[in-house]
Amino acid sequence: MTCYGAGVSALLLSVSAGTLFFLGFIGFGYWPLIFLFPVFLLASIEGRNFWVSVALGTLCGFVGMCGGYYWLVDLLMTFGDFSLPLALLGYVLLSAYQGLLWGCVAGLVCWSRQRLGISPAWSLPWAVILCTWTYPLLFHSFLAAAFYRVPILNQIADLGGAYGVDGLIALVAGGTYSLLPWSTRIRGFSWRPAVVSVLALSATLAYGGIQLSRWGIASTQARTLPVALIQSNLGEKDKTEKRKLFLHQHQQMSREAIRLKPETELIVWPEAAFNRAILRDTTNVGQFITTGITRSVLSGSITVEILPEGRKLYNSIILVSATGEVAGIYDKIRLLAFGESIPVVDDIPELGRFLRKNFLPRTSNFQRGNARRHLHLRDGTKLLPMICYEDLLPSQSRQIWLEDGPPDAMVNVTNDSWFGNGHEPRIHLALAALRSIETRRSLIRSTNTGVSAVILPTGRPLKQSGQWTQEIIFADVPLIEDGSTSVYIMFGDWLAWISLALFLGGLVWSRRALMAKTS
Repeated sequence: MTCYGAGVSALLLSVSAGTLFFLGFIGFGYWPLIFLFPVFLLASIEGRNFWVSVALGTLCGFVGMCGGYYWLVDLLMTFGDFSLPLALLGYVLLSAYQGLLWGCVAGLVCWSRQRLGISPAWSLPWAVILCTWTYPLLFHSFLAAAFYRVPILNQIADLGGAYGVDGLIALVAGGTYSLLPWSTRIRGFSWRPAVVSVLALSATLAYGGIQLSRWGIASTQARTLPVALIQSNLGEKDKTEKRKLFLHQHQQMSREAIRLKPETELIVWPEAAFNRAILRDTTNVGQFITTGITRSVLSGSITVEILPEGRKLYNSIILVSATGEVAGIYDKIRLLAFGESIPVVDDIPELGRFLRKNFLPRTSNFQRGNARRHLHLRDGTKLLPMICYEDLLPSQSRQIWLEDGPPDAMVNVTNDSWFGNGHEPRIHLALAALRSIETRRSLIRSTNTGVSAVILPTGRPLKQSGQWTQEIIFADVPLIEDGSTSVYIMFGDWLAWISLALFLGGLVWSRRALMAKTS
């Protein structure tokens, strides 16, 4: 009975941890809970063996993902033509797959305790960093996004990226856990984890205050680029069902933007806002894209390359000058699995065509871009481009930066209408804002149904739209033109590499210890 009771307690603690997880994340927004949910997770796996810990961690992640990914049901029914039972099944399977990340975290913590004798308070930070870095998530995420409204806690991202913030959260949670009765009863009282976590949090707040002031002043003093973001409030289905209106709305709103703010220099349309394919060798699009628009326009578009073996489609950003000339094209490099490509299968064209025709009719067949280059405005301003999902990936902006040098600002075009009027667009924005802190550059982000925004190098929003609203968002975007490069851009995921080294070192040590014991 005691064993059964302990099992029930562990399950309740795991479910509670998952509940705190999604309540603390963007959407619900009770961000202090993000520090608390790992405490409940550690409590649930205390004294458990490896596989039970993995199961309890996965349960925690599953509950957290279910609370955060509820919009997936509507997505699969609306755009995937799934029945309700199949959509629910897809929702459950994806939540379980994404939740397994926390099963891996719990398993590593348990392994460290059993094989290496390391307290969970010390092993949790590197386990969180390592698993977040290596686990192949479909929708990439960071705990750090929970601090979108309290950016002072995120400023260390320019040192260690979002991984550093996630590690801090785990360190604070571990320090808190070390003071709880069931932890001290098992290991005895130890003040070190709590003191280290308090010092780390204090240092983070001090550093955050300094950086917010520094980059706030830099943004105020910088040259600015007057932009207008066009949010038409027309969704994915409108691109085909209201084909003429879709383009006309963007053109009309752009002309209105120029009338209201003649000083506007750049107009930014969202992903695939030009809802027709453009031949890649086209040099002037003034007659059919920017008709009557006397400013530079940056727009998402599908571009097509005609080759003897067939057509190649790209999800692209096209930069059009005030006179209609094509001034630059960027092709999306990191394609969304099952939305824009079918992993592995796309290397076998016949199989890819069969699956799209019979099972995945709405999955696009895009080619991956391979040119990591900035888009250059006529005055020389350099914009680092990203399309949709790419703004979730720290490595994407860093790779472009390293190949083409420091930009003056970043630009992202996105279509979040797939996800309905739920939490996902706000989560996406909060995750994207981390790129501004990591790079110390402004982010211009245009979406079709929200949330469009201009994010400052501090991670704070300068301007932000509503969700499912028709708006023109005007902003003077600060340009950082001094060529400065953050520690994160220079050294990348160094915290993740250290975490991997610790894990490999632990493997070697535990193996040698086991061999010595058996001999």
